[in-house]
Amino acid sequence: MSEIPEVINLLEKIKSIHRKKNEDYAASGTPFENFERSSLIASWFNQDCDKSFIILIGVKLARLANLLSKKNEPNNESIEDSFLDLCTYCILWAAFRSKNGIRSIKNNETPDPINPRQFMD
Repeated sequence: MSEIPEVINLLEKIKSIHRKKNEDYAASGTPFENFERSSLIASWFNQDCDKSFIILIGVKLARLANLLSKKNEPNNESIEDSFLDLCTYCILWAAFRSKNGIRSIKNNETPDPINPRQFMD
């Protein structure tokens, strides 16, 4: 069976991107660390909509934990971009809950998008 050069080139690009991203998102020797950390954080929540947001937040937190403990520069987006992404995910989460009238289980009040701490179950 012969190889298709275009496929091999794309696979090589995928391999290169994977290595660079994995260096940013997971510590050496634990390539699934970002998924494991975000899964742990997601387990703290009961509602599926909360879990979907917290998984994205957890992955960014895992990336920051990895990058801030290293001396190297990130391979991809900057550390500042990760902080901004994290803020954006939190704002989107609060806005989603507010728009959909999801009440806080804790105090049965309409969510305040400025206070995301109230959304923890």
